[in-house]
Amino acid sequence: MTAVEILADWCAGLAWEDIPGTLQAKAQDHLLDTLGAAIAGRNSEPVRIAEQVFATLGQVRLLTAGMPRELRDAARINAISAHALEIDDTEGCDHSGAVVVPVVMALQDAQTGVGGSRMLTALVAGYEVGRRVQLSLGGYNAHNDSGWHSTATCGVFAAAAAAAVMLGLDAGQAASALAIAASSSAGGWAFARDGAITKQLHPGNAAANGIDAARLAAAGASGPLNIFEPVWGGLFQTHGNATASPGELTRGLGTTWHFSHSAIKPYASCRSTHSAIDAVLELLEDGCLRPDDITGLEVEVTSFLLPMICPDRPATVSAARMSLPVCLALLLQGRALTPADFDLFATPATTAWLQRTTVVVNDDDPAAEPLVRLRTTAGTFSNRHTTARGSAPLALSTAEVEAKFDELVREHVGIATAEAIKRFVRELPATPSPHFPEMATDRT
Repeated sequence: MTAVEILADWCAGLAWEDIPGTLQAKAQDHLLDTLGAAIAGRNSEPVRIAEQVFATLGQVRLLTAGMPRELRDAARINAISAHALEIDDTEGCDHSGAVVVPVVMALQDAQTGVGGSRMLTALVAGYEVGRRVQLSLGGYNAHNDSGWHSTATCGVFAAAAAAAVMLGLDAGQAASALAIAASSSAGGWAFARDGAITKQLHPGNAAANGIDAARLAAAGASGPLNIFEPVWGGLFQTHGNATASPGELTRGLGTTWHFSHSAIKPYASCRSTHSAIDAVLELLEDGCLRPDDITGLEVEVTSFLLPMICPDRPATVSAARMSLPVCLALLLQGRALTPADFDLFATPATTAWLQRTTVVVNDDDPAAEPLVRLRTTAGTFSNRHTTARGSAPLALSTAEVEAKFDELVREHVGIATAEAIKRFVRELPATPSPHFPEMATDRT
């Protein structure tokens, strides 16, 4: 069997009972978190633009409160909204939730007879396949360092896997779905220079193209089953580099769960900024240091992280959410780094902190997390965290995930609807005919 056939056979045979209990609970947390991110993103510029362009009306509901769309447009808009505020989950394909959850929700809305346990099974299959593709391409750093945005390039496989499970494809059809999806594996990091919204569009492209791939396979379309083999035109010849490890696609499949690595964010900024945010919070929380004591900041990053989280002075709120200096400037003003806090990225107070911030590059350890130095009249305080809060070793609890959800959505849908959505998610494994709670179609 080829690698794509092995992956497809696993997807086609996966059942809710096969998934460890801890990951079943994790799947519900990630579903709820992504729903919250998508609802919160409904008034963002990328969503307003997407709703104008992807405007074919249909029966699939939007989390953005817009009019229902046809299947593909609905999945695309919901995916863009989920990623619009940089508060969606991470460390998957990378942003697996923004890709997979809109696929699952759209296909559940578009067909009958799909129970809640299959929805969650499809979600886990999508996360698992998307992460395995990323690992096989050398992992996050190597693949992204080549200029690829893994949410787009690996996310389309996550979307196709989730769609295959939702549509009940057999192993042969699922193999074609994954192989067809490879032709839509694209998307680069050029947005990092100026904050262009292509970053927010990438999950939408992956979600829509993954659905297309699965539907084409269901209708009899074939895909190249050697797409993951060392052939001319194969994925590793076109997207890989010297660090590619094709064996990671299938190694330990069914026993090693890479979904466990996915993380839920506490801050509305690029995940690569989070360990430094935690490091500064620790310095402030011990009571020995106050923002007023700080005369200057120095951020030490690798050359890999430099263009990603320390770009030139951001000119847009999207770019600001990618900027570690902006994150620290807002943090030192007492901000919690919620999505709305980044609207203050160009205020005089933020600018003053940015003028006191310097960035240096250190490649002694190419995998190192950022190091932060806070300079005061009494000396310099340095700190580095190797693991960010929300990552697997420091995972947010279910109570923290629900509190984040409430903070994100209550202003948009109200307390009663927020509670109904939480019940929908928690009761999903035992619900034979799930019905997502109704939400108002007008924006608040």
